[in-house]
Formats: sequence, structure tokens, C-alpha cells
Amino acid sequence: MAGAETVLSVSHLNEYVCRLLENDIRLRSIKVSGELTGFKRHSSGHLYFSLKDENALIRCVMFRSNAQRLSFEPSDGMQVVLSGSVSVYVKDGQYQFYATGMRPFGEGEFYKQFIELRDKLKAEGLFERKRPIPFLPRCVGVATSETGAAFHDIRSVIARRFPTMRILLAPVSVQGAGAAQTIINGIGLLNEIDEVDVIIVGRGGGSYEDLSCFNDEQLARAIFASKKPIISAVGHEIDFTIADFAADLRAPTPSAAAELCVPELDALRSGIAESLDRIASAAVAQLNNAKQRIKLLSSDSVLSKPSTMLDMKREKLNAAKNLLEQKTAEGITAAYMRIESLEKRLDALSPFAVLKRGYAIITDRNGETVHNASELTEGMPIGIRFSDGTVAATVERVDEKSS
Repeated sequence: MAGAETVLSVSHLNEYVCRLLENDIRLRSIKVSGELTGFKRHSSGHLYFSLKDENALIRCVMFRSNAQRLSFEPSDGMQVVLSGSVSVYVKDGQYQFYATGMRPFGEGEFYKQFIELRDKLKAEGLFERKRPIPFLPRCVGVATSETGAAFHDIRSVIARRFPTMRILLAPVSVQGAGAAQTIINGIGLLNEIDEVDVIIVGRGGGSYEDLSCFNDEQLARAIFASKKPIISAVGHEIDFTIADFAADLRAPTPSAAAELCVPELDALRSGIAESLDRIASAAVAQLNNAKQRIKLLSSDSVLSKPSTMLDMKREKLNAAKNLLEQKTAEGITAAYMRIESLEKRLDALSPFAVLKRGYAIITDRNGETVHNASELTEGMPIGIRFSDGTVAATVERVDEKSS
């Protein structure tokens, strides 16, 4: 019988989509560039606008606390780079970008050259191919500066998530003249090492000029030509380069790149343990089914001898019965002997047994037992209890034992 149909309310659907977006690590801190349109500054200080390019548009909002930190006045038609995250406004189901930062994107001829190169490479198809990142690489290759913070962050994240994961660094220059060629050489070197299954290319944040080597055309072609999938991790929040377009996957930061290419070892172990439990349960179920089939077959008169089996069972039952009766009798006898022993010990400790040996118990007028001579005085009435009765008497003299 088919299960009951699941029907969601609009609120539940929007909340579910919202959680999906907010739990996607790649959407928590991203940067996006485009042209401002429909810009409005609300009386509350919040900014509402859209960001568009030649093919698409996304609704955006920047709350007052972030808008107050802007060093320029945004306006329609301005090319900007936004940093922030993607989510859904549950109330009306609006998918939008929540901006935490904004800066003008490029100026003059430099920006024009960036757009021209981007469009050229896009037309050639260099940005279309996106290869999957291996779930569990044998070794992670990294092309970045040996002394920069990016490699430190990558190594720290990988060590935390998968302590035994191998990391191979190809030291390159990530800034200045000739930096693009050293990165190309690093990618080529890592491609020649068979154990390297994925390559991270990038650096930490910096000015637009600092990141210019990642806008190199030959570097973009080297990324496209790489035999290994490449994750681009250039900058921190709002930096965006040609290398990001050409890579198989873009990470907002070097740390995020490490998280994207290396799973958590503890989570893997937990998953394996759960799978083994399911396999074991399935095996036990299969075994029980097989036993049941054997049992059914063995009950067939053609394959068994019922009378012989009954005789054997009866013999075992009689043996068990005799053993049980024997053990029960032995237990009862042992219990009686222990009871007799305890009775004798109790009799030996009884004060009445002492009285039978000629001793007596002295009590005062209140019937309390007198333990010492010092408790008695002359003329004091007392009781003397023997084994066969009690005698009333009066103290004539008290002779206390000298110490």
C-alpha cells in the first residue's frame, strides 16, 4: 500500500528552501558583480536594489548597519561587486542577495579590458566545463605562496577535517610581474603528479591590483587545460577574477576551498559504521530467512524421521528432568542443614541459655537490667530472674570492687 501523500504549506516550503540555501557553504559568503538598478534608500536606512548583467537579475538588500560603512553613494547604472549571502525571504518567497559589503568594480580602461577578456574566453567556451571535485582525493595539490596566509589556512582546515590527508604545495608567486607564469608552472607541475586528484589555486585578499595576475589570459587557459579539476580561491569576500570563471569550482576563501575538497574523517567513519550495521542487519535477516526455509523443509516427512527426533528430544527432556529433581533435592537438604546450624548458633547466643547454666539477671524497680554494682543502693528493691522464675529482693549492702 502506497504511503500517504505529503502536502506542504507555502510557509513550510519557503522555510525548507531557505534552509537549503543557508546551509550551502558556497552560498554563505560569496561575491557577485553586476550593474545596480532600481536603487532605493529606505527611510530606515536599508538599501533595496537589484543587480543585473546582460542575462539575469537578482533582488538585493543591504541593511542599515552595513550601508553606513559604504564610502561612496551607490546609484543606478553603477558597476559594483557585492559580498554577502543568498537566502529566501520566507514571507513572500523572494529569492534575494543579502549584501554585507559593496565596492565599485573596476575603473576606466582596466575594467574594460577585464570585461573584454571575460567575454572573449566565455565565447570560446572556457567557462562552460565544470568537472566534479573528487569526494575523497588521495592528495590535495595547492598552488599558492609558501609564506602566505592562504596556505596556512588551507593546511589548518584540512588537518582538522581529515588529519591523514596528504597536501602537496607548489610554491608560486601570487602578486607582481611574472606571477601569472609561476602559477601556470605550478599547475603544470601538480598535473604531473599522479596522486594529486584536485588542485587549489589562489591567495588571500588584497587590492584589485594585487589580484591582477589572476586575470591573466594564459593562466585562464592553463586552468582550462589542467588534467586535474581546479578550485579557485582568490581573495576573501568581494574579489572576483578571470581564474574564478575558468576554474571547475570557485570558493569564496582559501579556507572554504579546503572544506569543499576534503570531507570530514569523523563523518566518514560514522557513515561507514552505519553502513556496516545495515549490512550486518541485512545479513542476519537473510540468515534467519534461510533458517526458516530449512526448518520448513526439515518438517517434510520425506526429508526427516519424526519418530527418531521425538525419541531424542524425549530422552533429553527426561535427563533434564532428573537433573532438575536431583539439584532441587540437594538444595532443599542444604537449606535445612543451614537452618539447623543457624538455630544452634542462635540458641548459644540466647541469654536464656546462659540462665540455664546457673546465672541470673538483676533488674531495678523499673524492670531495667542492672549491669554494674554501682547502679544499686542499700534498701533498693530489685528483681532476680532465674531460668525457671523471678524472685523479688531488697539490697542490704553494696560492696563495689576496688579499682
